[in-house]
Formats: sequence, structure tokens, C-alpha cells
Amino acid sequence: MSILVMARVWQDYPGSGGSELLALLALADWSDDDGQCWPSMGAIAEKTRLSRSQAQRIVHGLIADGFVLVVGNEAGGKPGSTRRYQINLAAMTGRMDATPTGRTGATGSVHATGRASAAEGSHGCGETGRTGATQTISEPSTTVNTREQAPASIPAPGKTKSESQTLKTFLASCKASGVKPIPDDDPIFSYAEQVGLSDEMLAVAWAEFKARYLPTAKRQKDWRQHFRNAVRRNWFSLWFLKAEEEARWTTAGEQARRIAA
Repeated sequence: MSILVMARVWQDYPGSGGSELLALLALADWSDDDGQCWPSMGAIAEKTRLSRSQAQRIVHGLIADGFVLVVGNEAGGKPGSTRRYQINLAAMTGRMDATPTGRTGATGSVHATGRASAAEGSHGCGETGRTGATQTISEPSTTVNTREQAPASIPAPGKTKSESQTLKTFLASCKASGVKPIPDDDPIFSYAEQVGLSDEMLAVAWAEFKARYLPTAKRQKDWRQHFRNAVRRNWFSLWFLKAEEEARWTTAGEQARRIAA
């Protein structure tokens, strides 16, 4: 824990407080005097008393606003790795009208290598989450501030109750509307956490899903539900499960993971 960094956050964070300030203080509690730390998203959620999806949205918002930088393992790294964060002290001005600076390397969303949950807090902290890195499933060409996304209850763009479309059309509609094909609060993330699938596994499954269906003319009314089915039934044979253990890669899964990395 860095008293120096925590004091800077308390004194100089220009926001109004709430969950953003709480998340920054949690990161400061793990950080060294340079503001660097590497907690899992599960650990952040536990410390801030937020749900996992809420914690992820808050952290991604802080990244998008420049208050937190991603300085290592942006795409997750190898299994068991977590992202390395740095609290951007240069952005702490203490003024509500401040413009964040020093945003080199910060990204509001990550590419399709996965939204991850990770295994631990940082610097030996006791909080534990699941193996993986802290990421979200999104399209590489689209950067979205998750705090501004359409509610999950709104139908996917280009999709009506009786209309079907190709995956290519669905992804193009999402991009044009500025929403993620698989939003952060999609039920598949809760399902994966319950059964022990890492977020990297979800990301690899998404890559395999696109590789299978993008070149085809197959049409679906709900591509998100189709992806949920692919994960729940392990269509691509990417992982296997043992009692009381988290999922592990199969040979096919490891091959797909290396390609997606």
C-alpha cells in the first residue's frame, strides 16, 4: 500500500466521488509509490463491494478518462497473468474541469483477446478471483466507453423480433451504433464465472465463433444467444472441466489461444 498515492487520490481526484473514487482508492491500496499495481478484476470487485461487471465498467471508465493507465499485459498475457495498472498522478489536478493528461498507453476497451477475470490481488494481497486477465470482449476496430453503452434490454442494432441477419451484418450494425457485440453485462460472463471458465477462454471462444460464422451466409435472429450456446455446450472443444477445479485448456483450446494471443 502506498500512503503517498492514496493521499494524492483523496486530495486531488477531480471527480465527484462515488464508485470511481472508491475504485481508485482500492488501486492505491495495492499500489507502490509509483502508482503501479496488478489486481484482478475479481479482487477489485470484492474490495469495492461492487459486482464484477460494475467494477469492470468503472475501471474501464477510469482508463478511458486517463486516470488509470494500462502499463503491462494489456491483452492479458499468458494464462494466470493480470493487467498491470498505473494510477496516473499527473491527471490528479483537484479541479472538476481538469483535462486528464499523460494518457499514453491507456485504452478504454480491449481487443478481442477477452475480458478476463484474474487470480489474485496484487503485491501479495489475499483477495482471489479467477485465472485470466482483465479484459472485455469487443471488436478490435471499436473503442467504447462502457458507461455510455445502450442498456442490455435494448435489442441489438439491426435486429427485430422477426428479422434474422448474418454475423457480418450484426457486427457492422454494432460498430455503426457504437455498442459491443457482447456487452460487459451479458449473462455469459456470470455463467462462465459460475462454472470456472476464465475470461481468456471466453475471448478465444469468441475468436473461434467469428472464424466459423463470419465467412458464411448463416443467419440468426440473436447472435448473442448463439454465442452463449456455443460457450455453454463447448462447441469448439476448447476446455475441459474436473470436479472442484476451474476449466483447463484442451490441445485444441491451447492452439486456438496461441493464435488469438
